Amino acid sequence: MGSHAELRVLHVSEVHWGGVVTLLDHFRAEQHRTGHEVALLAPAGPPQWQGSGFRRWAVDRRRPATVPTALRELRRAVEETAPDVVHLHSFVAGQLGRLPGVVTARRRVPVVYQPHAWSTDLFPGAVGRQLVTRAERSAAARTDLLVANCEDEIEHGRRLGIDVPGRALGVAVDLERFCPQESRSDAPLPEIQALAGRPVVLALGRVGAYQKGHDLLVAAWEQDPPEDAVLVLVGPGDPAPLAALAPTQWDRSIRAFGDTADVCAWLARADVLVLPSRYETVGLVVAEAMAMGVPVVATAVDGVRATVTGGPLPPAGAVVEPGDMTGLLEATAARLHDPGLRRTESEAARARAEILFRPESVAARLEAAYREAIEMSAARSRA
Repeated sequence: MGSHAELRVLHVSEVHWGGVVTLLDHFRAEQHRTGHEVALLAPAGPPQWQGSGFRRWAVDRRRPATVPTALRELRRAVEETAPDVVHLHSFVAGQLGRLPGVVTARRRVPVVYQPHAWSTDLFPGAVGRQLVTRAERSAAARTDLLVANCEDEIEHGRRLGIDVPGRALGVAVDLERFCPQESRSDAPLPEIQALAGRPVVLALGRVGAYQKGHDLLVAAWEQDPPEDAVLVLVGPGDPAPLAALAPTQWDRSIRAFGDTADVCAWLARADVLVLPSRYETVGLVVAEAMAMGVPVVATAVDGVRATVTGGPLPPAGAVVEPGDMTGLLEATAARLHDPGLRRTESEAARARAEILFRPESVAARLEAAYREAIEMSAARSRA
């Protein structure tokens, strides 16, 4: 990641599941590898977080009563780790860490903020969006640099009035673990064996979450399921509300299998990955699918068009407008029925992954952003 002096980095995140965890693991692993001193303040998370600079954070974004304790713990972490830069992840950590005097209680510490998708998208109503937008604009005054997975996310922030310099990092994927697998040496999961002979359309992510758009996808599939195919939903969450949307297809051509510790096994079995999300920032599952050579059909959420079809490389799938489930299913069916197209896009997907998703490249861009934030903070202090 460079020949510069080592940095002390404090990551702060209220999110302890999903794609944010995967990105945090890549960031910290690369930063440790190159000699930086790294600490993480977060709620109880996966086993790999224990030790190695991990500090338990009492924040719970569903329980406002945890905020006073969370603020004290955040101040203490900053004082005891004495970071060169604080990297705030997601909305709640971003808001608490950028309250006046929290991170900068004793000295001016450079602050880098990564929204991991703007939280305005959580609120369909105008009032909620307006309140979150105001909060983001206010916190921007105490932000040295914005980092994001893609340029679309930075541009989205500008449209919200977030007037902070921004740098796109890309997303990191373990390209040795996520790689094309014509055949796996280990036996497939029993759930996968049960799907033998059927084309598999895979949707990975929190089942039933508003963000993921599974309700839109399942309702459309119920009306017009692709012939012979099965839609497989894999991820944590309660599938019961989705089952009610597909009374004739649930447990027939739509199957939900819960969470999994072996994402690669499901991706290796998938013919197409679908991403029907209402909002995302690239979507880590898209990057992982592409690394394994799985064609992607996705809605045009932040970063997806550039990742899947943009630029000079051949496309790795298709992108439709947000909410267009008819177009998404038509594009999916086209790939299921055309093995040649699927094979071409599979090769293109891996080629794109080799260029876009290397962890060391993402980490190098992040370190450059940290050093830029440090310089900006020093200039502000001098001024």
